[in-house]
Amino acid sequence: MSLSYGWEKLHLAIHSLCGQGSLCERLVNAVAYHLIHVTPENDLPEDIRGEFQEFMEEITSVEAKGDEGTIQATINTLDEIALKRAVEKIISFYDTVCRYSEPF
Repeated sequence: MSLSYGWEKLHLAIHSLCGQGSLCERLVNAVAYHLIHVTPENDLPEDIRGEFQEFMEEITSVEAKGDEGTIQATINTLDEIALKRAVEKIISFYDTVCRYSEPF
């Protein structure tokens, strides 16, 4: 199984996390533009699929209000510690996929 799509999306998510804007904005961008497109059963190693699905369920768990989506609504409820944990989790997913990926 090729993990190249999962690697690409996680790689781009890391770039979003390192970009411009507040931590909330960067996290929203990482999830909304990149991670939302990852299909765990196709794009991730088996041992992190459940954890990734759980993360995505948690990061979209708050009902949207107005023109914000569930990602924005959820991230708006997170305190500084929870925001940092979410970023660390994304980095951990990326690290795991890198370890499974074949060199280019």
